[in-house]
Amino acid sequence: MKNISLSGRRLSCAALLGLAASTALAGDRPVATKGAWPEYRAIIWQPQRAGSCAALREVGIDSGAVIAENRERPAQGIEQRIAPLRDCGLAWYVENIATDFYSSYHRYTPGKPVNWRFVEVKEAYRNNPQDLRAFVRDPSLSDPDWQRRIRDRLTETVRVHRAHRPLFYDLGDEPGIADLSAFWDFDFSPHSLSGMRRWVKERYRSLAALNEQWGSSFDAWDAVMPMTTAEAMKRTDGNYSAWADFKEWMDVEFARAIERGTRAIHAADPSAYSAIEGAQDPGWGGYDYTRLATAVDLMEPYDGGGNVEILRSLNPKLVLLRTSYESGAEIREIWRSLLRGARGVVFWDPEHKIVSEDGRAGDRGRKVAPHLREIKSGLGALLIRSRRQIAPVAVLYSPASMRTQWMLDWQPQGTAWSDRAPSAVYEDANAVRSSMTAFLDFLGRVGLEARVLTPELLERGALRRGVRALILPRALALSASEAAEIRRFAAGGGTVLADGIPGRYDEHSRRLAAPQLADLFGTTPPAGKRKAILLDAPSPGDHGGELMNILAQAGVEAMLTLTRKDGSRAMNIETHLWRNGRTTILALQREPGEAAAEPVLLTLKAPARIYDLRARRSLGTAKSLELTVDTAVPTLLSVSSAPEPAPPAGARASSS
Repeated sequence: MKNISLSGRRLSCAALLGLAASTALAGDRPVATKGAWPEYRAIIWQPQRAGSCAALREVGIDSGAVIAENRERPAQGIEQRIAPLRDCGLAWYVENIATDFYSSYHRYTPGKPVNWRFVEVKEAYRNNPQDLRAFVRDPSLSDPDWQRRIRDRLTETVRVHRAHRPLFYDLGDEPGIADLSAFWDFDFSPHSLSGMRRWVKERYRSLAALNEQWGSSFDAWDAVMPMTTAEAMKRTDGNYSAWADFKEWMDVEFARAIERGTRAIHAADPSAYSAIEGAQDPGWGGYDYTRLATAVDLMEPYDGGGNVEILRSLNPKLVLLRTSYESGAEIREIWRSLLRGARGVVFWDPEHKIVSEDGRAGDRGRKVAPHLREIKSGLGALLIRSRRQIAPVAVLYSPASMRTQWMLDWQPQGTAWSDRAPSAVYEDANAVRSSMTAFLDFLGRVGLEARVLTPELLERGALRRGVRALILPRALALSASEAAEIRRFAAGGGTVLADGIPGRYDEHSRRLAAPQLADLFGTTPPAGKRKAILLDAPSPGDHGGELMNILAQAGVEAMLTLTRKDGSRAMNIETHLWRNGRTTILALQREPGEAAAEPVLLTLKAPARIYDLRARRSLGTAKSLELTVDTAVPTLLSVSSAPEPAPPAGARASSS
């Protein structure tokens, strides 16, 4: 595989696309190098017949999956499973190596619902709410015997597959502390409690400090017990620390378990990628992305709740994939996931409609083929090799606020949290997550890619590095250090926006006598240069005039605007920007819902040379351009103020 760097070279738009196309692989297995995944991958999950090779190549499939069927003996039957893929010249990844550990309450069992173990646990709790055995995870993520067992299994799995250089090793599909991201009081096992006590001891340093925070009176570290949800809901003083710290501990231990798997894989093969699939919305079940973003090398998330934006920001080197299901919007979702950072697509095809069982390309395969061909002809590699353009605006992602909001939402409802069906977790509309998602979605429609900040990044001074505006989506819970950094930022002229007075609770979910930033957001305008503004989160279709004016006054402006014929801002178009040298790459994709696409006017800050990357033709030099943006296939343009040679001879428009 060629290792070509674009840094330090000035290339035309056509040359950029041509270079990306020339370095994209066509079925060769890659040499995995951390941070280097230069080509777009099309992966089929279901096993394929040896006679399907020609049809797979015709469709554009270059990889498959090898299921870890015998987890304790990974070498058993390996040749039989990899032969069809190897004979077709396909790469593969190794699937579900340790699902029994990472996805213990959401995994396939013949003849039973996928979450039957979690359903049984919930029933046991309903029958006897006093029995803590319903809150003992099996297996515990803290169990040293299981940790050793999984490490040895991963080591042996990599040993068996290493010579074939799989794309990645999947620790588990749809992992979680309980069932996916369902809320539950796992894990009160002895191993987990022992680990939690060590963790809080490091955090609080003294038992007196913990007792003061929790409002407890433990006389020894070994006696420390967290609160169950039912116990915390009985508190009337607004101090949920003993509950919230335990919930944070479980997020910590889930991320540590994932990291242990990654370390085992890297120890066996330093060039290998570790992965998890089916990652959930930010929230419960271990889905604190401040910790998960760097726990693996590759992740296949269900795009929701701002998780993709968080991952892109916190770990730009993380390889993202997206699973594609048959639907009327499949083409749109393939393209949209590419624009949102996916470096490949995994096709779920249980009915063999990509390639039929008789070895021919199916209807679904013929439908996706031209789009895969176009993406893999250079566009995918070009976007993968380019750097997303980040605006000087930051959005705080606060898991502590999500925990606090959950308690405030459910405390008045008593036992309702434990009575509902496991799948109901997807109906949760946590106001913190909803607010964060609303701001991120809005910024993504006006050409501003926000930097996502975690509490740790904020405390370490991230606001001092080029940020001009900070958005605090329902930041209920803040540490004193976070509040101090925000106050310092505002005092230095930074603009702070919030949809509610921030900091009513501390980082442990204990209510404070007064909000920590009440002085910034009070009715009297703050002195000096400070700017703190209360503003509702944008709603769908909101043109956001007030928010845009506030950002503009803070020095945050996009390089473009999209307007309708009546002059109003077009808010139904998702916008993405990348930098590649001195060239800006712009992608536009319209949201579905309108009967017909209405032309929009693209206006740049200054005249520039515009090149249509899909049609492979120059659109000349202009400051404004009328466009019709599709819902399925995006508009992809390069914009450059530098002189640019004509496209190479033979360049032609895409056939798709």
